[in-house]
Amino acid sequence: MAIDLPSAVADDWRRLGDRTDERSLSLATVTAETTVFEHRPTADALERLRSGGDIPARSLFTVDLQISPSLSAIGLEPAAALEMAAPKARDQFVDTIEDDGIAVGAERASEYIDRPDGAVGHLTVLEVAYPTDSGAATDGGEGNPETTSLNAEAHVAVWPAADAYVMAGGILPLEAPDGADLLGAALDVDPARDREAIVDLFRGLELEDAGDD
Repeated sequence: MAIDLPSAVADDWRRLGDRTDERSLSLATVTAETTVFEHRPTADALERLRSGGDIPARSLFTVDLQISPSLSAIGLEPAAALEMAAPKARDQFVDTIEDDGIAVGAERASEYIDRPDGAVGHLTVLEVAYPTDSGAATDGGEGNPETTSLNAEAHVAVWPAADAYVMAGGILPLEAPDGADLLGAALDVDPARDREAIVDLFRGLELEDAGDD
């Protein structure tokens, strides 16, 4: 089922779209139901930056990961298998954003993280190059006909929940387009603020009911 945002961030974000993907592993089939959220205050600027993609340059996402047969049926507990599940979940996220034309670069961080409720998850931070529309760099003029991109950052974390996993994270811009002062101002690049929104998502995400249909 789709997973909503926690109240700490819900007011500034709205649901943009959903997608369901399925991947077959050696022992099971993983179904990922992904919900993407856009930032209300900068939605217009994000649309001007890139009109054709499904994932904005500033976005949050939640993913309900369902596994069939269930982990318990094959003798595994989600928490015990987190070390094995985390890189597979990360790879599924990478495939999703690369399908949207976002280039994934180096890994900046890979670590276990704690929530206030004691739940332990695994976080990966990735460098990404976010594609922009031709013309975005000139405030709507003719622009550069060549493909341009912005330096951005992607955060993806996964936690054990019920008999499966929950994944969440976000993408944030690290810079504004060159030569686009008006668009840059509207985009309001602030990595520290955006990272804090992702942390608030991680802290408040509902894990207990995930996977219960």
